[in-house]
Amino acid sequence: MVKVKFPKPYRTWLYCLLATSWLSGSAFFILHTWFMQEGMYGLVKHPWQFPALQVHGAAAFLMMISFGFLLGSHVPKAWKVKPRRKLGIALVILPAFLIITAYCLYYIAQDDAREIIAYAHLSVGFTLPILLVLHVLAKKKSTKRKNEH
Repeated sequence: MVKVKFPKPYRTWLYCLLATSWLSGSAFFILHTWFMQEGMYGLVKHPWQFPALQVHGAAAFLMMISFGFLLGSHVPKAWKVKPRRKLGIALVILPAFLIITAYCLYYIAQDDAREIIAYAHLSVGFTLPILLVLHVLAKKKSTKRKNEH
């Protein structure tokens, strides 16, 4: 069970999932935006675009399961400890936003709103690892201070 401090296997699992999701999402965006190919009847999608999206979707499903687990185990315990609450709140809100925008992109978005939702999803997805790194570094910094005193 995860408490405030993550056991190494959970950290490794989450970091690998996040890296896979981030890299595959970035690859999809890059291929979709800059690597269209000339086909018989005009521009066509890059052949790796759909596999990148498939990997991204699979990683996202596993991230959602892990996110739910964190909401039930890590968040309630860490909330009582109090430091890094602002980063922690952001690390709850941003994945929730990504889940909602992914749902909208897959099931709801029409042509007009699709591009706006896609760029919102991309922007938040791109910054999420940065916030996670800040959250972890803040923890290491506070642990180091405690050990020095």
